[in-house]
This record gives sequence, C-alpha cells and structure tokens, in this order.
Amino acid sequence: MSPTPPDHGSQPGTLPSASEVSIDSSVGRTHLSVDDQIKLDDQSLRRWMATRIVWTFIAGNALTVTAIGALCWLDQSNIVHAMIQPEDRIIDHRVVMALIAGTTVQVGTIAVIIARYLFPGATVRDL
Repeated sequence: MSPTPPDHGSQPGTLPSASEVSIDSSVGRTHLSVDDQIKLDDQSLRRWMATRIVWTFIAGNALTVTAIGALCWLDQSNIVHAMIQPEDRIIDHRVVMALIAGTTVQVGTIAVIIARYLFPGATVRDL
C-alpha cells in the first residue's frame, strides 16, 4: 500500500500547514538525538586518541630501533678498527633479548589500554 499524500485543502494554491511540511522532511534529513550525537562524538574522540597512541608508540619504537642499529654499526666499526674485542660489544645477546621482551610487554600493554578505552565494559560501580 502506498501512503496517501496529505490533503492541502480544496482550493488551488492553498499551502499545507507547518505540521505537514518541514524543511527536514522535504530534503530527507534526519536529526540525531542528543544521546546519539554524544555517542558519535565519543566514538570520534576514541578513534582520534587510539590513532595518536599508536603513532606515538610507532615513533618511539622506530627511534629505539634506529639507536640500536647505530650502536650495532658502532660496535662493528670498533671491532674492524681493532678498538675493542668482539666480547666487549655494546650490543650483545642480553640487549637483544631485553629489546624483544620490552617490545612484547609494550605491545600487550597498549593492546589492553586501547581495548579498554575503545570498548568500556561494566565496572564495579556499575554493578
């Protein structure tokens, strides 16, 4: 069944009442409720914050890897020029293991922080 158009009166040129026509309905717009608008703004804020956090840690990790690479190059250069013995390296297996362990902890921590921030669950106060 198709809806019937509103009756605009029997006289030609009679305009419909304000309740029958609005600018929003004539152009097909829909307004969000205040609660929906707050949720939408909150979602965009969460996305912005997650992006900033992720890029901050990417930059920090890139800086760390660059510093480790420079120190490895310095080690090799010093060994080649007989300035140090291979056992006197700055970057040895302990440094590499600490870097791997630190990165693992950092990624896990960031994942938990972002997950809790983006998807807040019930807290003790809510129960």
